[in-house]
Amino acid sequence: MNLLVLRFSAMGDVALMAPALIAVAAKYTNIQLTVVTRGNYAPFFYNIPNVHVIGINLKKYKGLSGLYRLFKELNKLGPYEKIVDLHSSVRSRFISFFFWIRGVSVFRIIKGRREKMRQIRKTRKVLRKLPHTVDRYLKVFEKAGFPATVRKGPWINVDPESKIYAKDFLLARKIDKKEGLWVGYAPFAGHKLKEWPMEKSLELLKLLKEEFPNIRIFLFGSSQEAVQMEEWRNGDQSMTIVSGGKLGIRGELGIMERMDVIIGMDSSNIHIAALLKRPVIALFGTTHPLSGFAPFGQEDTGVLQIDDLPCRPCSIYGNTTCYRKDFACMERITPEDVIKRINVIKNINTLF
Repeated sequence: MNLLVLRFSAMGDVALMAPALIAVAAKYTNIQLTVVTRGNYAPFFYNIPNVHVIGINLKKYKGLSGLYRLFKELNKLGPYEKIVDLHSSVRSRFISFFFWIRGVSVFRIIKGRREKMRQIRKTRKVLRKLPHTVDRYLKVFEKAGFPATVRKGPWINVDPESKIYAKDFLLARKIDKKEGLWVGYAPFAGHKLKEWPMEKSLELLKLLKEEFPNIRIFLFGSSQEAVQMEEWRNGDQSMTIVSGGKLGIRGELGIMERMDVIIGMDSSNIHIAALLKRPVIALFGTTHPLSGFAPFGQEDTGVLQIDDLPCRPCSIYGNTTCYRKDFACMERITPEDVIKRINVIKNINTLF
């Protein structure tokens, strides 16, 4: 039996398919899972048995005619007994509709939009824990007839090529062995309202070096964000910039798996690090982990937030503005809070 699984974006949501795919593939060894996603996301699913990834460039399939062409190309690679739509976007709905016309059963994710809207409204909030994205994925497979439970992580396996990319990257910067504490910091997010104020980031970098003298800090960001990170680094040899634009996802995974702890915003970097089962500290302000997007497997220790703000959350994805105008949800999180959480994660008073 061959199942066609659809999920095109965003990066973190695509990566979060890995625990669900692993669970289903491990329990049902007689099925093939054909995953259709963006081509550069394929490394998230390395070495998962019976999972075949079809990486596509969505720019080649614009409009309804493009989607129909994609459907025909996928149909030739079938047949598929069932369609598992883990995206429920306009694009995935059209593709699954074309298969449904041909008599293929379609099972689609329920995103819980109504419950999420109750969480973010200004008055009469209903802030209760919603299913994690991974659980929503598993629910779709259950509806399709394949119930499964999450297995022990890590849920992203780093392939040998990723490790080679990472090694070459480090050697080029004269880092030939790991010494001291390696901390990753991902200060950016898809929306500005999910980011810590810049002065907080600069203060944290200074405090990390003071608190842990034998430290190497890796700054994660895109090629566009690398300019900002270079200014922060200011020639400091204890800091290394990891730009996904130069390394690609493969190289970034190879470096990320070497970190002792990774600090960041509610963004794909944190979700990917958690799936690698690296200790994370995710700063949540505008958004809230109870909406179903907490770092997977680290919903408690991996989250740093201000609990006593009745305005939180004001957004599910961070694409809004602060109606209080003081950005208290992020301003009240201090660099000292991050240092304390590092020590909590390590479960000792000092790291050395």
